[in-house]
Amino acid sequence: MGMRVRWWRWRRNPLRRRSDAVEAWVVLVTSVLMAAGMPLAGALGSVRVGSVLLQERQERHRTSAVLTEDAGAPGPGAYARTWALVRWTAPDDSVRTAEVRVVAGSRAGAGTVIWTDDQGRLVGAPPTPGQAVALSVFAGMLAASGVALFLLVGRRAVRMGLDRHRARQWERTWALTGPRWSGSTPDNAPGSGQEGPTVPPP
Repeated sequence: MGMRVRWWRWRRNPLRRRSDAVEAWVVLVTSVLMAAGMPLAGALGSVRVGSVLLQERQERHRTSAVLTEDAGAPGPGAYARTWALVRWTAPDDSVRTAEVRVVAGSRAGAGTVIWTDDQGRLVGAPPTPGQAVALSVFAGMLAASGVALFLLVGRRAVRMGLDRHRARQWERTWALTGPRWSGSTPDNAPGSGQEGPTVPPP
């Protein structure tokens, strides 16, 4: 009995309206698109972000630098870091300087490690392999969720439009059949300008 109620829109019956068939097709198509589109979007998003992060790791290099000044005194915590000016040599043998975060209390002349691009410009550290995997997975999940949200919102909008259409259709039908059930017609219904049947006084 439950299966008959669930699939009634797909069977020919006198109660099925055209809007019911349209709604059934909309639900079917969006379900198929979600089943196929979510994994595809997730895979493409994950691969895309993974390739970008891999390229970023390939274009950024660990570079040795030397402090040109004493770093500030260490603050609370064994791993406190502070800003200090460092010097390094770029691939074109030019000397570059910039302020970077180093271990607090380091002396001038101490070595540190920075990250540079192919032109020797200072850049941020690339994500670790674990971070790259996590970001790729997150990007895939986000892409899959976006596809699902887009399809669900679209399906909901279509179903709301069909509901409004069915409500208007029901009102038109009731305007024709309602007076017959109530024993009146549109011509002698109250408010039509004609007197209704006279009721004798008690």
